Amino acid sequence: MKATAIFVVFFLLFTSASIAVPIPLFPGNMIPTLLGIPPSEYIPYLEALTNGLTYGFISWIVFLLLARKIENSLATDSKRITR
Repeated sequence: MKATAIFVVFFLLFTSASIAVPIPLFPGNMIPTLLGIPPSEYIPYLEALTNGLTYGFISWIVFLLLARKIENSLATDSKRITR
């Protein structure tokens, strides 16, 4: 459940930041070029959505890996203490 919250928070953060600050941010700025989408008023929203999904997913993966590492180290420490 924590991982879902992490994804949602970072998705909303990067999506809203990409809409609010009109600076090209990787990988969102590459999507119209790669897909051959002609310039329109919806391109910034597509770029923001792409950035939100990308960086939300990366943050989610980092959280999962760190949480797993912490759980393993706590389990190892508790085994050492009980011996």
